[in-house]
Amino acid sequence: MMMTDKHNNSLAVTGVRRIHGRAVLTLSNGETLSMPRAMLRERPYKSGMLFDREAFDTLLRERSYAFALEKAVSLLASRARTEKEIVDALQKNAYPEMTIARVMARLNEYGYINDADFAAQWTAARTSKGLGMRRIRMELQQKGVNQTQIDQVLAETDESEWLEGAVSAARKAAKGKELSSPADRQKIFAALARRGYDFAMARKAIQLLSEEE
Repeated sequence: MMMTDKHNNSLAVTGVRRIHGRAVLTLSNGETLSMPRAMLRERPYKSGMLFDREAFDTLLRERSYAFALEKAVSLLASRARTEKEIVDALQKNAYPEMTIARVMARLNEYGYINDADFAAQWTAARTSKGLGMRRIRMELQQKGVNQTQIDQVLAETDESEWLEGAVSAARKAAKGKELSSPADRQKIFAALARRGYDFAMARKAIQLLSEEE
């Protein structure tokens, strides 16, 4: 029977790269593994160290939850976020899917995640900055808010708020331009379209701006 040399078959860490929130380990067999960068505090892998795959898997399974929850709470402390934003951030930091699911369950249990409230806050803030319905709808979709919640919050926003934002955006776009010039008016229309306003709202805004002048 051929005897196996345990030492020859052992793995070693040949490199550790830190990429944003994750650490990428390169092993002596050419394999690469990712782990949350924050967890290097728990297990400081370094080049030249022997690598135990079972210990690595156990570390992620048993200890990643505390680190992932800490990361999620810190993200929410800086501003309100959608469920998708938290999940995406944890995935980017290489937390295991089971850990992410456990963290999200805890956040939902304590009411820390509410996409409907987020959509309302985001819409109010972005409207005040002169962004139109189309632009805000696209942003909320990208953040993972479901279509029903988006439709509801946009419908609840008063038209006067949209118009006020459009006039403010038109005023900025009109600086250095003549409203009586068809070419300049077209440029203002284009600027409002880029900010998410439809033609009807842009026309109202430019008309009000003309009356101001």
